Amino acid sequence: MPTKKKPAKVARKPTPAKKTPAKGGVSAMASAQLKQLQKTVIMLKSRLEKEAKANATASKVVAEAKKARDALMGQLKTLRDEGSYLTKELKRALGDADKREAARRQAVEKLAELRAELARRTEELKRKSEELAKLARDSAERAKDIVLSESTSTPAKTSSTIETDSVTAETMQEEESPQESSIEEEIHPERKE
Repeated sequence: MPTKKKPAKVARKPTPAKKTPAKGGVSAMASAQLKQLQKTVIMLKSRLEKEAKANATASKVVAEAKKARDALMGQLKTLRDEGSYLTKELKRALGDADKREAARRQAVEKLAELRAELARRTEELKRKSEELAKLARDSAERAKDIVLSESTSTPAKTSSTIETDSVTAETMQEEESPQESSIEEEIHPERKE
């Protein structure tokens, strides 16, 4: 029997192992991871944009707050200055009021002194006027006595040598009410006739 020849082994190319499913699994995984990374990048990007907008808004708010604070500080300074000015004015006004009150008290005291002096001088003038009136009456009486005594002793001689006014009620009245002194006229100018 003839021996059969074993067919020669032809070198075959090794067939690739079925790695396609494995490659597809890795690539699917890589693509899933890539998609996941893209989503994460998009999410981080949007979060970064939101934070940038928030920071911009916050910086605007901070800038406006600084402006408002500066304006408020300016107003407070102005109010403080006005308050100190008004306080000074009030103190000055109170000082002026105290000075005016002191001056008023001095004037009242001086007026009381002048009234007392006027009363004293008026009393003195009244007393002197009464003395003068009494002296005038006494003098008139003496003159009358002298005239009467001379007229009885030498009637012709007396009439030619002595010229006297007769004492009448009007003359007595004038002597009894003397005119006011110059001091009285200065103090009471309304009494002048």
